[in-house]
Formats: sequence, C-alpha cells, structure tokens
Amino acid sequence: MFGTCDEIPPAPEKSSGAGPDSQSPSMEIHEGTEIFGLFLGLLHSDPKELSKKTEANKSQGGTAQSDDWDTRTQGTVDTESNEVATHSLPSLIPLPILRPLLDLADKYDISPAYLTVLHDHLQRNAPESPLEVYSLATQLELPSIASAASAFLLSRPMATYTTEEVERYFPTIRSYHLLVRLQAYRKMKLRDVLSKESLFPHGYGKCPKHGDEASKLWQKHRDDVCAQITPSLDVVGEMAELLKAPTFHKCDTCNKGLSAAVDMLQYKVNKVPWSLERVPEKLAEWEERAMKKQG
Repeated sequence: MFGTCDEIPPAPEKSSGAGPDSQSPSMEIHEGTEIFGLFLGLLHSDPKELSKKTEANKSQGGTAQSDDWDTRTQGTVDTESNEVATHSLPSLIPLPILRPLLDLADKYDISPAYLTVLHDHLQRNAPESPLEVYSLATQLELPSIASAASAFLLSRPMATYTTEEVERYFPTIRSYHLLVRLQAYRKMKLRDVLSKESLFPHGYGKCPKHGDEASKLWQKHRDDVCAQITPSLDVVGEMAELLKAPTFHKCDTCNKGLSAAVDMLQYKVNKVPWSLERVPEKLAEWEERAMKKQG
C-alpha cells in the first residue's frame, strides 16, 4: 500500500537568513491576520468569563463598535515566532468581524461554549443591524436569534424590499414569509385590541358633565388610529395625544378616565406578539378571517 513511499527525504535545513530562500515552519491561512488573532484570542479565553462580560455589557446597553480591522489581509502564521498575536475580544464584536469568526468557528469545529459566546454577540448586533442578523441567523439555523432580530424589522413593509435585497438577505422563501406573517399578524392584533377598547368601560368612572363628549372624542380618534395602524405604530402614544384636548385637559375626571384607559391599552398592547417566536403556529378562525380581510 505504501510501496511508492520508498524514502522520506530529509527536512531541509533552516536558513539563518531572512531572504526568500529561508525555510521556516509556517501555515498558510486565508483569513486576515487580525481576524485570526481574534479567533486565537477567543480560544485562549475562558468562555464562562466571556459570557459574564457579555452579560455585563448587555446591561449597560453596549452597541456595535466600528470596524477597525482589515478583513481582506491574507498572510501566514509562523508557528515558531507566532507572528499573528492573539487579541482580546471587544465588548461587542461588530458584524464585519463576527462573520469571519463564525466561519472560522465552523471550519475548526470549536466547542459549543465558544459558539455560544459568538452567538451572543450576533444577537446583540440585532438593534443596529436587524436585517443582517436575521439573515445570518437564518443561515446558521439559529431560530431564537432570528426571532430576536425580527422584533426590529416591523417598521418597513415587506413589499418595499427590492429583488436584490430579497435575494441577499432572505436565504429561503420561508424566512421571507415568516416576516410577512409577523407583520400581518401584529397589525391585525393591534387593530383588534384598539377597536375594542372603551374610554369608560361599562360606564365606570364616566364624567357626569363631559362623559358623552369625551367618549365621542375617544371613539373618533380610536377609529382614525385604527385606519392607519402599522406593525410598528405606537398606538398607545397615539391615543395618549387626547390628553392635550381641552375636554380632557380641563376636567380632572375625564383626564383620570383617559389615563386609566391608556394604561389598560398599554397592558393589552404589550401582549401583542412582536417577534416570530410569539406568533402562534395555528391561528384562530377569526384571526385568519381578519388577516385575509386586511389584505
């Protein structure tokens, strides 16, 4: 089987010179040296400590840093002199750096503990780059991170994405359809919640002097807001605008009733799904009808 391997030639002597003929043990790499240094820094760190730092930065509202590394540089790692130094990870790895790190993690099949750290950084990029995070999480089959990113993709109607954007950011038809469904479902639920909300439910707290006038103002404004509802509309803020109306501004009883109604509306709106994992797999019949009706 190994008959063709008659003799193993002796290893060439290492030249003392620094010219092109010098032979030093080296490994060709195709990643940027800074990227590879960060990757080595990740592997030389305690994943538990990295997770603690990640959680601490989350609580402080850390945001993505700018890209200070040139990811296009290629080079070699000298295994004796260790020319590519390890680098500590930033408090939040920006996406241009995170992508190649995730590629390296897959290439070298690193342990789940380190992958968890990288996935945490990916999710924390969602507020600044939700579409990119959603796309990458979908490709990596990370549904919880894709769901977290979807919460920041409510303001732009899905029909406004260009063909080029769809091809670039939505790796599957399902990934596009899920966002269409989320936006449609949230819009339907917001309208349903608001349309059923009364200023003085069952007459409770109704002002004896201005109650009828206040109720008419509430109903008219409610209908106007319902007509312009979008998945990202702050319906509670819109209804709270009535506090500026003279009827509510000058009457303590009406003002109190409006404040209570707005608080109740806020409580109900908070329950309306805002991310993929909160949308039920199977809708109720009335929900299906309502979604079809709104188009």
